[in-house]
Amino acid sequence: MTRDAAVCTLLVVTVLLAGVAPASGLGDASSVGTADAPSFSSVHFIITVHEDGSAEWTFQYRTPLENDSQRADFREFAARFENETLALYEDFRDRARALVADGENVSSRSMNATDFSRSAYITGLSNNLGVVEMSFTWTNFARVAGDRVRVGALFEGGLYVGADQRLVIEAGDGLRFASVRPHPDSMSGQTVAASDSVTWFGPIEFADERPQATLTTAPLTTTTATTPTTAGTPTSGAAPAGPPWLVSVLLAVVLVLAAVVGAVWWRYRREEVADAGGAGGATTEPAVPDEELLSDEDRVRGLLEDHGGRMRQVQIVEETDWSKSKVSMLLSEMEDADEISRLRIGRENVVSLPGHEPGSEREE
Repeated sequence: MTRDAAVCTLLVVTVLLAGVAPASGLGDASSVGTADAPSFSSVHFIITVHEDGSAEWTFQYRTPLENDSQRADFREFAARFENETLALYEDFRDRARALVADGENVSSRSMNATDFSRSAYITGLSNNLGVVEMSFTWTNFARVAGDRVRVGALFEGGLYVGADQRLVIEAGDGLRFASVRPHPDSMSGQTVAASDSVTWFGPIEFADERPQATLTTAPLTTTTATTPTTAGTPTSGAAPAGPPWLVSVLLAVVLVLAAVVGAVWWRYRREEVADAGGAGGATTEPAVPDEELLSDEDRVRGLLEDHGGRMRQVQIVEETDWSKSKVSMLLSEMEDADEISRLRIGRENVVSLPGHEPGSEREE
């Protein structure tokens, strides 16, 4: 099957699953959606792998918030999204269970979709980004052999990550990366073995059973093997041979959810605007607890200051009750802005304010 044929087939599957009509331009998978639904600025697809072979799959949809009115609207939407069981979330759970059932049929391993969760929050250096996040745990997703946990065999036919999308694989507690193929576009440490997460930016088309990651519980040694980069080099021609069951289903899930999330958020905003117009244009800012008025970055800085300028990354996760993926991405943004630094010590990341790094002269 050629790539064009595969894309067309995928679009048909997506439309049937979503019950919506595709926008103009069938050659562009990102165009699937409703006429009124705006495109999200980016989609982050995150797989956190655990020692027992289970993996937490997280879908993050991000939209820019350009002013206080949009931020207020998003806060109200987020409260409803988190406190009510909307059709959007029920649809996500149904699709996740179907995806896992397909994986079970192909692998002959017992699998389940469990621990569903969702959240919506505002982040960014200027509180200019709204994030809708849904996740679930896929049991037996990875194959476990001794001290090794291997990811990639289920990606039959390879995996395609579209434009404005990124794929992130994270090492869960007690695990570290032994090898990754192909070499990632970005990683949280200086080397693959010293990293908590690896990232590929779309558009990219992986070869069969790629991306592939081997994680281990063995401690990091002073010598590590160079990660091969040739076997999984992205291709630009025809789609890889093989039964791409997961490619089609996974892309359908990502694209359908992006369209549905966009439609729900857009409809919600239009209803808010209509209600405001009917009331003579008067708007009332919803009451927000003081803690929620702080940006995510300010909250992290406050936590670090309360702990003497330095904390383990896992402590930040525990004290904020944010997801590991949210904390990891937020800290990456703050590190890029030189607001904090991260140092890998053993199996943990230590996060420090400037001047409070381990071994610094200002350390108390």
